[in-house]
Amino acid sequence: MPSPDDGPDIEIRSGQFTAAFRPSAGGRVSRLWHDTLGEILVPMTDAVFDPYQWPKAGAYPLFPFHNRLTGGTIRHGGQSYQLCPHPALQPDVMHGPAQRRVWQVVDQSADGLSMALDYAADDDWPFAFRAEQHFQIEPDGLRIALSIANSGDRLMPAGLGWHPYFAASLNQPAGTDAQATFPLDDLNVPTGAPAVARRPGPLPQKTGYTIHLTEWTRAGVMTDGGAQVTIAADAALAHLAVHRMEHYLCLEPVSHRAGSLHTSAMNLTPDDIAMLQPGEILTGHIHLSLSPG
Repeated sequence: MPSPDDGPDIEIRSGQFTAAFRPSAGGRVSRLWHDTLGEILVPMTDAVFDPYQWPKAGAYPLFPFHNRLTGGTIRHGGQSYQLCPHPALQPDVMHGPAQRRVWQVVDQSADGLSMALDYAADDDWPFAFRAEQHFQIEPDGLRIALSIANSGDRLMPAGLGWHPYFAASLNQPAGTDAQATFPLDDLNVPTGAPAVARRPGPLPQKTGYTIHLTEWTRAGVMTDGGAQVTIAADAALAHLAVHRMEHYLCLEPVSHRAGSLHTSAMNLTPDDIAMLQPGEILTGHIHLSLSPG
């Protein structure tokens, strides 16, 4: 597996808002900042890092699944596949392999950047796919388009998402209009039970929790620099994973309920991971907007 030895970041800019990227480090946004409102994401500072010990900074793509795959085994098409575990979480797998691979820049302008990953089936994921990320920066926002295409010759489970680390300490307010939340097991993975009603409003201002929400249209947080950040997504990204620690908040738009790789293709619900035919594409859009707090 290539080591993400980055080289210079690639920057795009509009007005006072700048985004920086490290394609070799898993297709990440390495930094996102505003000249007046400060750091929007926790900036990445490490030049080199272990791909399994990714820094809690920037933002990275989630392909072809997100969160924890308990036991590291998927059953698909009458076969079982044992995926390579995360070394610190054995036998579990975490967040899909795309954010540990080198991405290629396929288009670049002063205010836009596109990256792609052509993934060949291996022990980390037994299906071939092409993933793409497209970023367009505006003076007060960032538009993101994500897509995954089945480039193999058989049905493939597929999902997508985006994992930002917002620069927001515990004292900063955050909230969402999500209407429902999934019951969780001891590892903070949805149990498979249906989502239950949630009262929209503030997110807890405490450290070390993960929750999985659905039926949302927007979420927001005040950063330490005084920016009110709102993140919204289209219907393809109908779920929101939330993780909070002392110095950051993750608001992750994702396409499927975490843990749904364990669900048989015969029993999938709209909350579960998609099944793509060869050549089929799944696409989702995210809009991140800024305003002074």
